[in-house]
Amino acid sequence: MCMRSSAVRPYQRWRWAGDEIVHSPVIPAARRIAGRRKRGYPIDIRAYLSTDSNAVIHDWLRALVQALSPNDQLRFYGRGEGCFDFRAHVVAQGFQTLRYLKSDRTFDQWLFPEETLHQGGGDCEDLAFVLAALLAAAGISWDCIRVALGRLVNHSAVDAPPAWDHVWVMYQQENSAWRILEPVAQVHRPRGSAAAPRRHAPDPDLDLEYLPCFVFNAHHLWRVRGPERRAAGSLVDYLGSRLANFWSEFDPSFAAGVHNDVFDQALAGMPELDRLVIKAASLGVDADVLRYDPRDHFDFAYIPEGWARVQARLATGRLQDFGLAAHAIADFYAHSLYGYLARNRVTNGRLPLYDPAQPLPAEAMDYSFLAHLDRPGCTGSPEGGANLGGWFGTRLFMTGTRG
Repeated sequence: MCMRSSAVRPYQRWRWAGDEIVHSPVIPAARRIAGRRKRGYPIDIRAYLSTDSNAVIHDWLRALVQALSPNDQLRFYGRGEGCFDFRAHVVAQGFQTLRYLKSDRTFDQWLFPEETLHQGGGDCEDLAFVLAALLAAAGISWDCIRVALGRLVNHSAVDAPPAWDHVWVMYQQENSAWRILEPVAQVHRPRGSAAAPRRHAPDPDLDLEYLPCFVFNAHHLWRVRGPERRAAGSLVDYLGSRLANFWSEFDPSFAAGVHNDVFDQALAGMPELDRLVIKAASLGVDADVLRYDPRDHFDFAYIPEGWARVQARLATGRLQDFGLAAHAIADFYAHSLYGYLARNRVTNGRLPLYDPAQPLPAEAMDYSFLAHLDRPGCTGSPEGGANLGGWFGTRLFMTGTRG
């Protein structure tokens, strides 16, 4: 149930600080001046990030910090090792009070941060602008903050990989690595919300990639050199070519929120700061790793290898390793098909916990995939997977040629 159950492809190869300064950050605003019909007046795109001294942003941030424990408040305002990463984490967690609101406004008619906070949420652009403004208000240098304009590509599509234009935030951690802060995955989306309909559940085989075209902060606009040809033109041309919003079809907040909910329920008695460390490790392995490893998620049927990694991490006694191990255990039940295969042993609506030292006997596992259709691009078949049985049959059927 990860934000990416297959992978967010490695993104550290991009120069998130920007490759080339674009000297004209002026774009035609889609907003309409009150009382006038004309749109398209010039506006500096950096204006959407507010200012460091914005009182509304600081009031919202102050309320967020006041909800922390006294020790966490001291850490938030501290300047020691880890304090700035902690500030970024607290700001991102505070986004759970906002909502993703699918916009019915004119395309690219963006809101300013105060407007987004006033209405309790916004679309991907609105939320990204607020997140960047809050990070700066928390005392993080603009040098470590970028709002990225680009595409999110789903390489797991059967035919040509579909791509959706998107806006997200990049934060440079204290270890110098750039980290994706996905505002849409942080916000709250209540069940059945008419303002944020979920058209379908996330694809369990998503293979996503973030591809930047431009990045900007309150100081500059930069072009990012990469595979996106649209980045070679002007920002105005790029904005004019943007396609439909990815988030109208996919809801990552559902997937990313599952781990948070699991930790909040299972670790309710743990000190809040310790739980934040665990949740940060869990979120990081989903979206912020330099190199994806299927053993961290029990993807592609790495069952023995995944459990060996879980046991090694639990043995260290470190909170971060505990968070990684707990994330992997949750993924085992979501990704390995254990819940489906062990359905013969379900009692009182509960699955038996899996013990890698004493796995369930083969007769307790149902390896029949006959109820499923053939998967496009898969070299196996439901019958073949059932006949082979075991995790190998599961791997053949679920991953096909990629296994």
